[in-house]
Amino acid sequence: MAAPPVLTVERRTHDVAGALAALAGSVRELTSVAASPADLGPVARRELLSGFDRAVATLTALRGQVLLAERAEGTWRGHGDPTFEAWRARTSRAGARPVMVQVRQADTAAALPRVGDAVRDGSVTPDHLEALSRVVASADPQVQAALAAPEAQEELLSVARRVDAGTFGRAAARIAARLDPRGLERSYQAQRAARYLHVTDATDGTRISGLLDRMAGHRLRLALEAATPRPAKDDERTSEQRRADALGALAESVLTDPRTSSGAAVRPHVSFHMTESTWVAIRAQRRATEPTVEEPAVEPVTLDDGTPVPPSEVARALCDCELTRVVVDARGAPLDIGRAQRTYTGAQRRAVVARDRACGWAGCDAQARWCEVHHIRWWDRDKGPTSVENGVLLCSFHHHEVHRRELEISRAGPPDPEGRMRYVFMSPSGRVVSDGAVDRGS
Repeated sequence: MAAPPVLTVERRTHDVAGALAALAGSVRELTSVAASPADLGPVARRELLSGFDRAVATLTALRGQVLLAERAEGTWRGHGDPTFEAWRARTSRAGARPVMVQVRQADTAAALPRVGDAVRDGSVTPDHLEALSRVVASADPQVQAALAAPEAQEELLSVARRVDAGTFGRAAARIAARLDPRGLERSYQAQRAARYLHVTDATDGTRISGLLDRMAGHRLRLALEAATPRPAKDDERTSEQRRADALGALAESVLTDPRTSSGAAVRPHVSFHMTESTWVAIRAQRRATEPTVEEPAVEPVTLDDGTPVPPSEVARALCDCELTRVVVDARGAPLDIGRAQRTYTGAQRRAVVARDRACGWAGCDAQARWCEVHHIRWWDRDKGPTSVENGVLLCSFHHHEVHRRELEISRAGPPDPEGRMRYVFMSPSGRVVSDGAVDRGS
């Protein structure tokens, strides 16, 4: 009775050896073809890059399946390693952190099989899988089960096939927050409980170390960026040195502010984005004397970059903040104030940010705080109004490109899956430079 399994194992071992030999042969052939990539034409190089991307995705998915099978079998236990991850880190020589990423991705692909299949066929990248795996790993079991539902997986895949991995990670976090708003709050309160800050004077200077919750970290990052102007050409400081100087400047600003006294507070300049249904749900929850067992599934409140905001932070901000209501039409275009002035006001800029979210150039992820508002119909050349309808958010580089190349801009709908408005950029001759879809370099 034992002979057939042995023969099966031997046959499968032979199959594995043959497949690996074929893979090695394909790698050698690709190495020969790509030995001098500069000699290849742009079409061939891009085909190679696309092929490499699909191969890496497929191999990542297959490696994950093998990792989980090896972990479940338990044969690694006889080598003196305390955990499977420690065994894998030692035998692969990759180190603990990369192995933790590999295993986390494998677990996510197994828990969400449709996503795993999409990675294996190359339609979703390993970077998207990693972004999703971080969300899944931090979610409660109930949310993990909800994300594994077929309709939730299809929603995730629909977004993953349209946006980059960073944007997809934020979208996945919002979907998880929508499924379990209380889970978002529990995670946030755990971060709050773990916060600390050490400021220690030493002979070589003052050492700072700490851990902040995500909202406090977001406010700190905004403050550091506000206190760190774009470096001039002769600025030889590293980014770390500029952040250190910015922190010192913030401290000096507080100490020299005549309003600074015990109990003084300066409101942070942080924008929250919410839909009408979310606003209604928040007001209803605040009026309720007891929390409901089943809360309605509404889109979470987000920051400018789409990061979901914990409900308690929303409540705190609504208690002590300056609200700006932006009234929009069915296409998401807020009202304007005509051509009374050339420079966009703060309220107008906030309205443009609420609509565009980031640089309007397809494929550019420059965040709103680094962008400028450009007149679609130029103020001086086309007599265009300073209105929200006539504005588009552009990073400094693409703003310069629009003026340098005299590009014409039109708004294309509907918004992308992230809610960002789409734009078409055309040269004076009518050639489409950017068509409103994510630019893959084609």
